[in-house]
Amino acid sequence: GRQLVAGTFQLAGFLVEDLDRPLWDIEPPDERFEADLHGFTWLDDLAAVGDGPARDRAQTWVFDWIARYGAGEGPGWTPNLTARRLIRLINHGPLLLAGRDAAQAAGFFRCLGRQTVFLSRRWRAATEGLARIEALTGLIHASQALAGAQGHLARASVALARECERQIDSDGAIATRNPQDLMEALTLL
Repeated sequence: GRQLVAGTFQLAGFLVEDLDRPLWDIEPPDERFEADLHGFTWLDDLAAVGDGPARDRAQTWVFDWIARYGAGEGPGWTPNLTARRLIRLINHGPLLLAGRDAAQAAGFFRCLGRQTVFLSRRWRAATEGLARIEALTGLIHASQALAGAQGHLARASVALARECERQIDSDGAIATRNPQDLMEALTLL
């Protein structure tokens, strides 16, 4: 988080410097970088620092993303990345909305609503396994946190239970046998 505030950080194995320009103007060197960028995992690091400069950086990047891509077009609009981003935006909402006016807050919540609707329609397009678990978890998270989204909760919960039955065996193992994938699945659940 402190590195992000200072203007240097690593994302998907690439060193990024000169963050005085808009984050979204960086040309992604590969798909992993772009996924990490639009999945907003970096927001967790800024929130962990939580001071004024970290909050300012987080707000600038998030509200710039909303202005550029929040209408549902552009990179990052896949079911699992949308879920990853949505979970973080909801979890760090107080940090992101601190000091913002009513119009900005309304735009923030409109964007959360668009992402929730997107997930409700597109979660089935996520690749089976961790990506689909992530998409459904994001939809459940939004269903529990956002006014008017509760109607998605029952269907998403049933679909998540089915996906878990298919992907996680009775001993708790997953098909990839990758411990990091298992950790991510358990963290999401």
